[in-house]
Amino acid sequence: MFSRTLWPYGAVLIISMCLFALVLAGGLAVLRQDGPPAAARQGVLTLDNPEQLRRGVLLEGEWEMFWGELLTPDDLAAAAPPRQGRPVVLPGTWTGLPSPEGKLPGLGYATYRLRVLLPPGTDDSSLLAVRIPPVNSAYRLWVGGTPVASAGEVGTTREASVPQYTKATAMFHSRNAELDIVLQIANFSHAKGGLRQSIELGGVEAVHRSADLAAGFDALLIGSLLIMGLYHLGLFSARPQSWSMFYFGMFCLLFSLRITLLGEVLLVKVLPGLDGELQLTLEYLTAVLSLPLFTRFFSNSFPQESSERYTRLFTLLPGAYALLVIVLPPVLFTRTLILLQLLISFCAVYIITIAARAARRRRTGARFLLVSCLLFFATVISDMLYAHELAVSRDTLSAFGLLFFVFSQSVMLSVKLSRTYVQEEQLTAALTALNSGLHSKVLERTAELEAANGELVRKNEELSRLESSRRRLISNISHDLGTPLTTIRCYLEAIMDGMVDTDEERERYVRLIHGKVLGMDRLIEDLFQLSQLEAGRVVFKFRPVPVDRLAGLLFGRYELDTRNSGIAYDLTVKRTGDAAGRAEFAVVEADMERLHQVFGNLIFNAMSFMSRGGRIEVTVTEDGSEMRCSVRDNGRGIEPKDLPYVFERHYSGRASPGKTSGGLGLSISKEIVEAHGGRIWIEWSEPGQGTLIMFTIPVHESAAPVEAVK
Repeated sequence: MFSRTLWPYGAVLIISMCLFALVLAGGLAVLRQDGPPAAARQGVLTLDNPEQLRRGVLLEGEWEMFWGELLTPDDLAAAAPPRQGRPVVLPGTWTGLPSPEGKLPGLGYATYRLRVLLPPGTDDSSLLAVRIPPVNSAYRLWVGGTPVASAGEVGTTREASVPQYTKATAMFHSRNAELDIVLQIANFSHAKGGLRQSIELGGVEAVHRSADLAAGFDALLIGSLLIMGLYHLGLFSARPQSWSMFYFGMFCLLFSLRITLLGEVLLVKVLPGLDGELQLTLEYLTAVLSLPLFTRFFSNSFPQESSERYTRLFTLLPGAYALLVIVLPPVLFTRTLILLQLLISFCAVYIITIAARAARRRRTGARFLLVSCLLFFATVISDMLYAHELAVSRDTLSAFGLLFFVFSQSVMLSVKLSRTYVQEEQLTAALTALNSGLHSKVLERTAELEAANGELVRKNEELSRLESSRRRLISNISHDLGTPLTTIRCYLEAIMDGMVDTDEERERYVRLIHGKVLGMDRLIEDLFQLSQLEAGRVVFKFRPVPVDRLAGLLFGRYELDTRNSGIAYDLTVKRTGDAAGRAEFAVVEADMERLHQVFGNLIFNAMSFMSRGGRIEVTVTEDGSEMRCSVRDNGRGIEPKDLPYVFERHYSGRASPGKTSGGLGLSISKEIVEAHGGRIWIEWSEPGQGTLIMFTIPVHESAAPVEAVK
């Protein structure tokens, strides 16, 4: 278990390893080839399984090679007898291959040919695709006698050739069961000529997926390094004396530029007309100029463990090599690749020595820096072996190691900055405590007074709200009970004065008085509830409920009432916007009984304004941020002049014959909806056409299990 001193760096190592594992998984997905491998023999590649073609196959093995000739498919078809080239293994350069005149040079031109026998059952009009890697240093490709791709200009002399390094994807239709692939390559710009990576053949979907994965992965590497580089340069601008941040930031930016020239060669996709020789120059410059930046980063991070003499040496030597790259043409400086690799190796030994010394002396974060540095240089060695055709990998594998190094370095830097800020806060607090004893007491007393004053203000506001609620309650009671009491008094006086002289009339009056008393009881209850809501004295019991479950509960309670009233009653629940693609509905924090009260008010109000044969349509919609419930009827509607007052106290529309509608239901509903964080409004109403009323409640996604709601 880590001590309090070491646990942040353990976290750094764990986080960095996880991120590196994710990046490595993405890289393996790019490099992976599904299905059994296929290899060409004597210039013929036989595909027996249609699945190979569907998933994509690498055109590896023995191709026919015609050295010193640029042949077209017509030239090969017209030859009598048919010409046979020498078998050579691709991918691989032609540099150093044996020939009657001796070993082949790096400069020259050649034609490659491969016949692919498609699997049985392949449709003659099947749409296929090929993915061509960067070629040293210009090419033209024919499939089935049709030109499908090219890069640069292929010629027999340096003057007639134009180099370009890029990856391309081309589509074509298979005309018959055999594909005749002819590839012309000319190289007068690089020390090694030929095809160093495999051509991929397969279905359009598989080839494009492979290309998109590779491009996306390169974009991930480039973006990550750009962000890290800009982040460190931002830290340097805030603290100019921290030169290690400047060197590391510039190193990340320079290496991100290097990745755009390798792998998928994304820089050429952005600048299609980029000169091929300039590409080679930038590729070498970004490699050599990153050395002094990386060396300076370590020497500034651990000055006591580094040597200024060696640091200066590994700054001047890469500078001299960079000058050599700028002055010489690519055909010459590419021959000095071994010198560059030796220089990188010596710099790596020096940097690892610095990190090892710092780790041995227990410098902060040095051990983890040493581990990430070793991993980075291991991937650099892999790139070196790939350059000499001694290893099969991506030519940007060092970006994996660098990304791991950058992540660990950035997290460790954050830990260091956090420690610095904590120490600064502690020192500031100690100094303030020493110099401001009286001031702190004054602040303490002031804070207590402010807290007491705030509590007093809160109490006053609460009392004011209660007093206002009490006054409104008294006013409402006197206003709302006056009319029914007057009516009851008139009925009683009529009975007492003998104006009601029959038992039937007396019973009818008593029933009217009883109805008025019940109405007064409901009115008093509504007035009390509304006053409690407005005063904020009502306690809501919120529970998480899925939107579809909530809609079903609200709708189901009133199915019997609407059916008995002869009114059609429909429910629609749906998701829109950001919620459309989710498998489950979001969750509403709801007080079910209060929402039943709101929904019941809306349903009974709608029923009171329509006759038998009417229709009520309920629609519940969730869009990822809120639940929207709409209740639409085809009743009498609301007069335009009444719309602004619908949610005020005592509003009542003219109900259908035999039904009642009154005054506080919508006001109470408004208070309940607003207590849930939502709002309620009249969306549309036309006299004689109907009304559409809506309310909303916020939703959220909940990882916790939702309790059953009855």
